[in-house]
Amino acid sequence: MKYIDKVSLDNLYNEAEKSERLRSHLLLHKSHEDKVQRLLIALVKGSYVEPHYHELSHQWEMFVILEGKVEITLYDHMGSIIENFLAGENTDISIVNLEPNEVHSIKCISPQALMLEVKEGPFDPNYAKKFLI
Repeated sequence: MKYIDKVSLDNLYNEAEKSERLRSHLLLHKSHEDKVQRLLIALVKGSYVEPHYHELSHQWEMFVILEGKVEITLYDHMGSIIENFLAGENTDISIVNLEPNEVHSIKCISPQALMLEVKEGPFDPNYAKKFLI
């Protein structure tokens, strides 16, 4: 059994504040080989995940925004914005499911945010993200 308490989350946010990317991950699965990958992502204000997509057919991902607020932007493959919306606290959206090849970015706009990410494994770092050129 694994549980996440306030001390664990405080540590995760502290790591995010010290990180160059202003975010930190806590893996909830045992291995990159697991069929289901689960992780908590703590972000602090200004953390920005650049526009990217996942090119393999099994690389869907789901975000559940547990705390805070993030801005999610969807793009076409030329980099033009298709849609931009807020998700999390005080919005109508708390769960976002992205299909493979959907180009997206995420920006933390609240002082901090916590997301649960669920995706299909295994995880291959060679195919983690594909950025627009």
